Amino acid sequence: MSNHNHYVSDAISLLGELGVYRTSTGTWAFTDMETASSCYIHHSRTPVAMTAYAAIDPHFAAGRIPNYALVDLVDKTPCMDGVESTALAMICGAESPVYPSTALRGEIFGNTAWKIVDDYQLESCFIQVEPYGSQGRHFTMRPQGYDYQQSEPIPALLKAMRKSYRSMEPVQQIMVLTLMHLYHSGPDKCFLTGGCPTKIPAAKALQILRRDGQALATWAHLLSHYAGW
Repeated sequence: MSNHNHYVSDAISLLGELGVYRTSTGTWAFTDMETASSCYIHHSRTPVAMTAYAAIDPHFAAGRIPNYALVDLVDKTPCMDGVESTALAMICGAESPVYPSTALRGEIFGNTAWKIVDDYQLESCFIQVEPYGSQGRHFTMRPQGYDYQQSEPIPALLKAMRKSYRSMEPVQQIMVLTLMHLYHSGPDKCFLTGGCPTKIPAAKALQILRRDGQALATWAHLLSHYAGW
């Protein structure tokens, strides 16, 4: 069995442990509600569980993993292993992540990050800088509003970025939040503060992504290829 197939088969097993499976028509369904309702969910599996349950029933997902925001899900991305990343991609209809090559994952991650900025018109929130790391073009991307040479905020630019963010469509806000929290996980005390709507529930965000063409697959492609930032 190839390495790729091992990740895929293990991902299918993981989803089975969460009580979900892919039907013959390609949709997702519960294998049995008892498993889905009561199985133990390890912290690194929470993004997969939320994404899987939301694919079937967003209300169930929100109740099963309560008070779980999109940013909580994104903040867990660095904790996911290859099987968990493969399962996340699978649920969202994205290509399986590339293992074991970190360099290749970094290349895909960086290209996908910039493609999201271009496709969803997020230029008001991210700037291109001199590369500060190798293995991926994401090392030329930083959030707007900061003088990275001096490590100082630029208040006028931060204010403009927040204003732009507040006027965005929900799917754009989801992409901004995802990129911001992959760049810097944990509470945001610098960028999207001052009343910016950042506590979008994960189940709701996944519903919005799923309804928006390729958005869900693109989002999962980014998360599942995370290779450090």
